[in-house]
Amino acid sequence: MKLPGLLRSRRVQEVDFHARRGIRLFTSVATRLPLSALLFSLLSITAAQAAAPAPDFLFPAGGKPGATFPVTVGGKLEGWPVGVWTSHPGLAFNAATNSGSFSVTIGADVPAGPHLVRFFNADGASEPRTFVVGRRDELLEVEPNDDFRRAQRVEQRASVINGRLEKSGDVDSFAIQAEPGKWVVAAVECYALGSSVDPVLQILDERGVRMAFNHDTHNLDAIAAWQATRAGTCYVQVFGFAHPPAADVSAKGSAAFVYRLTITTGPFARSAYPAGVRRGSKSPLALLGWNLDNTTQTVDGSRAQPADPLLFVPAEATGETLWLAVGDGTELTEAEPNDASTSAQRVTLPATLNGRIGRAGDVDRFAFTAKKNERFNFQVRAAALHSPLAALLRVEDTNGLSLVQQEGGDGTDPRLAWNAPADGTFVVAISDMYGSGSDHHFYRIETVSPPPHFTATIPVHALFVENGKTNEIKVTVTRVEGFKERLVLSVKGLPDGVTAKPAAVPDKSGEVKLELVAGADAKPASVPIEILISASDVRPPMSRAATFSLRGIEPRGDRLINAGHVAWLTVSNKPAPPPPKKKRK
Repeated sequence: MKLPGLLRSRRVQEVDFHARRGIRLFTSVATRLPLSALLFSLLSITAAQAAAPAPDFLFPAGGKPGATFPVTVGGKLEGWPVGVWTSHPGLAFNAATNSGSFSVTIGADVPAGPHLVRFFNADGASEPRTFVVGRRDELLEVEPNDDFRRAQRVEQRASVINGRLEKSGDVDSFAIQAEPGKWVVAAVECYALGSSVDPVLQILDERGVRMAFNHDTHNLDAIAAWQATRAGTCYVQVFGFAHPPAADVSAKGSAAFVYRLTITTGPFARSAYPAGVRRGSKSPLALLGWNLDNTTQTVDGSRAQPADPLLFVPAEATGETLWLAVGDGTELTEAEPNDASTSAQRVTLPATLNGRIGRAGDVDRFAFTAKKNERFNFQVRAAALHSPLAALLRVEDTNGLSLVQQEGGDGTDPRLAWNAPADGTFVVAISDMYGSGSDHHFYRIETVSPPPHFTATIPVHALFVENGKTNEIKVTVTRVEGFKERLVLSVKGLPDGVTAKPAAVPDKSGEVKLELVAGADAKPASVPIEILISASDVRPPMSRAATFSLRGIEPRGDRLINAGHVAWLTVSNKPAPPPPKKKRK
């Protein structure tokens, strides 16, 4: 019988899970807050053991608010229809008759950006997959379009094309009308979605001559932009290589090589400047990208959780996700000219220094006063915020003599600890290691230490316990910046019959053993849970959910979502099925 997707109310609805298995399923609304629902109780199990869902892809991997459309989920989805959990209650997956087929509805209130989707059955749950909600019109790729002379015509000024590189050597081509003086922007998401593909983008003029090309950005995905000088048709092409790399270097294809390709001659926001906000304060930021016409956006730093270093905000004008740092002290902005030691911008530390290496060869210098043996910790944030800057950071005397330096590059940012050798004025200088520069080469130099806090991680996204037995997981707790208060481990969302027995959290960072005990009479269940670390003695009290990685094998930069905090627990009256074999995709 058909399994309904997520409900739109907080009522719990009972539905048939699979008649031949004799299983009943209870489903309730999912939320992205603690204790998301989607509980089900398995009253009887009669069939042979299956396996937890193991999806390979979702296609299309996103849509627009207010839309309802079919989505195909590839991979193993045994015990059809499977249950579905999403990180927002307005995102509903309704199982169709055929295995792997869903009707997806995106509520009008679902915010732009990436969301998580998890598939589950009586035997376990899949790792969450990414599903994107965007603000632009959505299209499906139409074959044949390998050659630019047979390109699929895109009539809208701004569209997201959902496609797949389905065969070896596949090239997908799209035609768009260029406007004189406007930028044609193409941005593809593959790797960031979890697709096993390393994509390449190129923009061709009406003759088929390549005008722009890009392979990698802050991750394996690509962005290409070209400013047209006259009206006419231009072409965007996407193809890709396998990731992790195959033995032969050639364009690959697979049904799982899913992408979302944004093509626009309108505004496109890649980042913002300054690239961060002060916690608890509202900050006006300038959007960086193309065709933006000096667009600004005010971001509320109070949206960031205590001690969280990053804030993810959709660009109001376009819907792209902005990665912003969150600081806890004074925010200062670079003022040119400050290239030379004699014109270094005078600042008072501690503070966060925001600037841009705005042109090739640019150097930004900031002069500050220090006392002998005073310790400074300079942390650059550039690559971490998707800036192309390969930062070179150094401390100089007022004559320009370098006293100490540290390099970044290859996706890392430099951190420099330094003790002042004497009372006096010194200069902190930043530049690009390779002499590059542009308006997009932004940075932050942080000298303000974050407040004492703590983090927690777990090595898996899902747990399994057989009734009458115990499962154990180790939670890694890290105390940061000298956090010394008492911490307590707990679990939120456990079904009836299952209890948590956490060990005491030590005074130092380390692993904490957590036992999940299922009583002999515990009923089969499959539920989202959160493993919480709490500090109730501080004011205000602090609580954080343990996170698990979603970066996949051989990570090459950020995914749209790098980690999850809603884990999964399956309770069964039979042993856990064997884990799926790991494979190189």
